[in-house]
Amino acid sequence: MAGYTQLERLENILYILKRKQYITKQELIDKLLKDHDLDVTERTLERDLKALKENYSLDISYSHQHRGYELAEDERLLSRFFKFAELSSLAKIYEEGLKNYAQFEKWIIPDDSSELRGVHHINTIVKAMNTGVKLKFKKENFHSGEIKEYIVTPLRLKEYLNRWYLIAIKDGDTIFKNYGIERISSLEIIREPGINTKNFEKGLKRYNDIVGINYSEDYFPGPLKIVCTTYNFQHKYLETLPLHHSQHVTYTPDNSQAQVTFYLQPNHEFIMQLLQMNENVEVVEPVELRKIVKVKLENNLKLYK
Repeated sequence: MAGYTQLERLENILYILKRKQYITKQELIDKLLKDHDLDVTERTLERDLKALKENYSLDISYSHQHRGYELAEDERLLSRFFKFAELSSLAKIYEEGLKNYAQFEKWIIPDDSSELRGVHHINTIVKAMNTGVKLKFKKENFHSGEIKEYIVTPLRLKEYLNRWYLIAIKDGDTIFKNYGIERISSLEIIREPGINTKNFEKGLKRYNDIVGINYSEDYFPGPLKIVCTTYNFQHKYLETLPLHHSQHVTYTPDNSQAQVTFYLQPNHEFIMQLLQMNENVEVVEPVELRKIVKVKLENNLKLYK
C-alpha cells in the first residue's frame, strides 16, 4: 500500500488527468512540478501509473491515436480513492501534530473533537475482520445511557457524517446491527472464530441503496428513482459533496437551477438531508416522497407559530 509521499503524488496525478485528457508523460511530469511542487522522474511516474491501476483499480490507459494518457471516469472508484487519500492525509497531519503539538495547534483548526471519539478502535476492528474472529466490548445506549456488554462478529466499518459505525452480528442474533464506535469501550479481540458471514453478504449490499446507516422500509418498500430540482446553485454543493453514489446532475441553460436524480431507498437520513437544504431543493417525484417532505416542513413550521 502507498505511503504518504506516494499517495500525495497519486492523488495529484488523478486531479491532473481529470482536468486534461490525453496528456503526455512529459506534460504530466511538468504539471506535477509546476502546480504541485513535485519533482518526479519518468520512472517514478510509470510506477505511480501502474500502482493506480493495479492497487486501486483505476483505469488509466495510453491512447496511441491521441498520443496521451486518459482516465476512465468511474466516479465510484475515484470517490473511494479520494476519500482514502483524504483520511491518509489527515492521519499524516495528526501524526505530525503528535511530534510537534505547538506547530499543529498553530496551523490546524480541528472540528469538534467529540466526533473523533472511538477512532482508536478502528485498527483492532479491522484486525478482527481480517482474521475472522470475534470482538467483545461495552457500549453505552444513546438514549438511556445504559451500558451493556456485547460479543459480536464484525462485518464492516462505515462512516457517516464524520462518525464511524461497526456493522456486526451479535452472538445469538440472526441480523446485523450498527454500533457507533464513539460509544464503545473495553474493546478486545476474542480468539474465537466468528460465525459464517457469507449468508449476510446480500443484506450488506443494502447499504449501497441508502444514505447513512439505517436501511428502512418505513417509507417505501425498495429503491426507486427520485427527482429533485435545486435552486440558488445548491447543485454546486451537491456535486462537491454527493448525497449518494447514484446522484446525477443535469443543468439548466443558465446553471442557476438543476435537476438532480437519485436511485436509492429513501430513509430518515436521506429525508433529513433534503430538509437541511431548505428552500434550495424541491422534491418533484415520486409524489409520495414529496408529500412526506411537505408534511415534515408543515410540522416544523408549527413550532414557530
